[in-house]
Amino acid sequence: MQFVGELRENDDIQSVYHIKIKSQAKAKTGKDYFNVQLEDKTGIIDGKIWDVTSPGIEEFSANDFCFVEGEVIAYNNQLQVRIKRIRVADADEYNATDYFAASKYSAEELAKDLDSLIGKVKNTNYLRLLKSYFIEDKSFREKFLSHQGAKIVHHSFIRGLAEHTVSTTKLALVMAENYEDINADLVVTASLLHDIGKIDEISSYPQNEYTDEGYLVGHIVMGYEMVKSRIKELGNFTKTEEVELLHVILSHHGSTEFGSPKLPMLMEAYLVSQADNTDAKLEIMREAIKNAKVTNKMDSNGFVENNKFVGTRFRESKL
Repeated sequence: MQFVGELRENDDIQSVYHIKIKSQAKAKTGKDYFNVQLEDKTGIIDGKIWDVTSPGIEEFSANDFCFVEGEVIAYNNQLQVRIKRIRVADADEYNATDYFAASKYSAEELAKDLDSLIGKVKNTNYLRLLKSYFIEDKSFREKFLSHQGAKIVHHSFIRGLAEHTVSTTKLALVMAENYEDINADLVVTASLLHDIGKIDEISSYPQNEYTDEGYLVGHIVMGYEMVKSRIKELGNFTKTEEVELLHVILSHHGSTEFGSPKLPMLMEAYLVSQADNTDAKLEIMREAIKNAKVTNKMDSNGFVENNKFVGTRFRESKL
């Protein structure tokens, strides 16, 4: 595998890449050519197909995995690939994990943590609800354990949704244990369910795009509707159990500015919103540090420069 991040000028390539974008354009001479973006987990590089009628250029589309032969050149101080041959790759020629970033935790590790957290819930109705999704619904469980947590912002990688959910729930549970009069069962249940709408908000890799419903409605309301419908199916919930859980889900972004239809009005709702926000922000910072090291944007004192999330800089050692 010749990873994008390792390509250099004058390299000859013969490798499989994910086709992120394919578009047709016209040169100044009026001749058609293709703009292509080649992608793997290390980055994206532009490609050009100047002779679209060449017998080496077989039919392919965006989101295909394609075997590409070509040469890396520099144009306007940017690397690009002059593609000479391209075809759709066979399934045994590539491994999807080489093309999209993934959680450092395996699906098995995340599943074990998920099951352990579910086992802490004593409220019978909340436990039935959690089991109906994460234990009994095999299709949902598989999708949840593989789905990304976002399109771009944080945990935007394979298994990111499960990693973020488990991490948020662990953090929320620790916080809950520090205060009296906190309903820990509500905290755990809401934390585990707070982002389930993302499964239908964003299409799975390789597409990784907002669905129509995701774009127009959003995961908070989608998750609210999913849980409300499942509670109705299961039956026997008290009104308090239902309304409090739905409130925590609706308010988990903490403010209307960030998309929550309601502000947190329960201690549990505020706690879950803070755990969610903390886990998301720390992951953004972790990714910024990682990217800064790769792109040499960290200064000699260990600061990441010009980070939009935390103002101008933050110290790696403080994390």
